[in-house]
Amino acid sequence: MATSSISIFNRVGSQRIGSFATWFTRIVLLPPTLIMILIGVRYISHPTQGAAATGVTLSTPEAVTDTRVVGALALTIAFVIASSMASPDRLRMGHLTIIALMASILAVRMFGYAHDGTTLAMGEQKVKVTCEIVFLALHVLALALQSFRLKIDEARQ
Repeated sequence: MATSSISIFNRVGSQRIGSFATWFTRIVLLPPTLIMILIGVRYISHPTQGAAATGVTLSTPEAVTDTRVVGALALTIAFVIASSMASPDRLRMGHLTIIALMASILAVRMFGYAHDGTTLAMGEQKVKVTCEIVFLALHVLALALQSFRLKIDEARQ
């Protein structure tokens, strides 16, 4: 009798963890999706304003078109992240996408700091790096939760 009550307790606890993990990870996926949509729309609809925000001047029509492509890339990433939210089985892929994106962005920033003379004290660099580190940490945690949820689901079957 004791084992059956423990079994019921474990099943209820694992259902709560699974439900929490699924909703937590979906909520964590929303901000990067919205940010990528905003970046995409900004660079496609007003490429000169988007570039000007970082101090870049677009002096040729080709430069404007190439800047719009950055917007298309951002919208593509937003689509991949948003589509991963539709299914609990694809949530991990959304987190992996954001982890890869944030790690790449941070690596490029560090490369820029070393080669371009940019520092954390310049402009909004400190805010950007802090947000990127927070997103990276949240998505590593969310990926771990989703992996744990999948192990629980597999053990139940």
